Amino acid sequence: MSNAFTITAINDATESENRMHSDDVAARYGFKGALVSGVNVFGYMTQPLVAQFGAQWLSNTGFDVRFLLPAYEGDQVCVNSAPAITPEHKNLPDRIETRALNQAGTTLATLVSWPLDLSDYPRAYAMRKQAQKEAAIYAHDKRPLLTWDVIQLEKAAPTWLWTPSAEDNARHVAAQRDMAACYRGPEALIHPYFLLDTCNRALMRLYILPAWIHVGTVGSMLRAIKINEEIAVDCQPTDRWENKGHQFIRLYITMFSGNDLVFEADHTAIFKIAEK
Repeated sequence: MSNAFTITAINDATESENRMHSDDVAARYGFKGALVSGVNVFGYMTQPLVAQFGAQWLSNTGFDVRFLLPAYEGDQVCVNSAPAITPEHKNLPDRIETRALNQAGTTLATLVSWPLDLSDYPRAYAMRKQAQKEAAIYAHDKRPLLTWDVIQLEKAAPTWLWTPSAEDNARHVAAQRDMAACYRGPEALIHPYFLLDTCNRALMRLYILPAWIHVGTVGSMLRAIKINEEIAVDCQPTDRWENKGHQFIRLYITMFSGNDLVFEADHTAIFKIAEK
């Protein structure tokens, strides 16, 4: 397959608050201007895939999105898809590689997606039980500032009962300028941009974050989520590490509708950025 799509990148007020989306803070870390969020870029990258495969791409699909370089406000982002050629995916069946490039032809992000095999997902159900048994009651004003020492690996966070509203979904769809019919009407599906923005919000429910950068997500969309559907979001920090002066955190995130797992992901961010 080959499918292409070009859009002008913008920042969006519906995103989780992040100071890296402001010019002055981004400049402090050596960037030329405010960064467009990775979840926004991810949304752009899904548009040609949904155009090619329809709404079924939003179910029974695995994905691995990596943000390599920043997109800036006003960038002309070209998105194209083809059979995967990255070394870890090129010999696997049905892998599609989608790339987002700026106006200079520089690759900003890659997204590899594939049909899911049937699985029982024991990891997700184990965390659901752990959260029900061990997690504390959520207190927004008790969130600590995210530093290396406050991260408690494998500790389940309080469950977040999230009901994506039609209004919030419509704002995300409008920000994407996405015309796909599946995101409209009384049975609308939530946009992938909204889905990953919610993963960012799960991180921000755990901690007060300084300037930070989402760098990648590996996930499974088992079933598309509908507007007004009550979703139980569970998460736990699973790793932290340092590289080139940056400090990273990884969360494992699951979303359940009733007793049914509908989404899971390993969601990775830089929470302490090396200053230039």
